Order: sequence, then C-alpha cells, then structure tokens
Amino acid sequence: MSGLAVAILAAGRSARFGTEDKLAALFRGKSLGLHTSEALMGLEFGHRWVIVRTADHPCAPGWTWAGFETVVNADAAQGMGASLRCAAECAKEVGAEGLMVCLADMPLVPSAHFSALVQAWAERGGLVASQDGALVSPPAIFSREQFGALSSLTGDQGAKPLLKTAYRVTSPRGALVDVDDPETLRRLSNQSSF
Repeated sequence: MSGLAVAILAAGRSARFGTEDKLAALFRGKSLGLHTSEALMGLEFGHRWVIVRTADHPCAPGWTWAGFETVVNADAAQGMGASLRCAAECAKEVGAEGLMVCLADMPLVPSAHFSALVQAWAERGGLVASQDGALVSPPAIFSREQFGALSSLTGDQGAKPLLKTAYRVTSPRGALVDVDDPETLRRLSNQSSF
C-alpha cells in the first residue's frame, strides 16, 4: 500500500533496563530491536522509518537490511511524544495517507497481526489499534487526519489518549507485551513463540 507508511519507535531511554542498550540485547537469537522490523518485511509500505536517538545504533544495519531508513529524533530526551511527532512529520512530508506506529521493544507481535491491522485500515480508514483483553496499544495505524494530533504530543505519555476511539483488532494473547527490563527479557525468552 503505497499510501501507508510505517515507523518503528526506537529512541527511548530504556532507563529500567540498566546500562546495556536494550534493543541490542539478544532475544531468541537476535537483537531485541530487530524483531519488529523483520516481522514487517513482507508487508507493502510506501515508506519505512525507524526513529532513533543516534544514527550509529547497533541495530541500524539490520534495520537497513529490512528496508528501513533510520531517522534521528533530535528531541528524543523529551520522551515518546517527541518520537511520535518525528514519525508524524516524516509521514506528512511524503504525503502518506496513513502511518502505522510500532514499538521496537515489542518482539512478540507476529506478521499476521500486522497484516490484520493493515487490512482493517484498508477497509475502514480512520484509527486502528491493537487490543489484548483490556489493553489497547500499538501497533496502531493513524490516518492522515490524526497526524496533527500526533504532532502535538508531548512528554512520555504517547498516543494512548488517541487510541480510546480506535477500531480495535484483537492480537494473539500476550503479543503486545513490551520489554522494559532484563527480567521481562529473560521471562519472554523462555516462553514458546506464537
């Protein structure tokens, strides 16, 4: 879908992970930060970006291999809102009709769920988000009409307030977990995959 772009947010501080770069940590045999980009490889997007803190991230070669361009968020220290603003600005610049936003620390989202989100957005337009029980979260697709709202976000809250009105696509149970600390990484590494 040439009108749909995708951005993976990978510019977080990872404060709860300690001194190690969270996204470079191994998860099931490859860097944690590469799982999302590889799961998205089979889908058609007009543009693919990874929003990063620095251009020399250890995952950058893998992201490039998966067809993604790295975009440095100069305001990354301001929190997730700044990364969403950066992604929305990229989408506006290329005239995208929609923007899928994914998180680099959510390694369990399968390709089939990304496909289901794209299908729902192609049929309905608007705002489409993922749901696992009571949890409504990214990955989510924002239509061009929401880019302005994304561009006005601040702090670390992200787009959760916007997702309240989204059409929801049910994910496999447990797929929407994000890795915030080493214990979560170890626990998920030992679970069977979907």
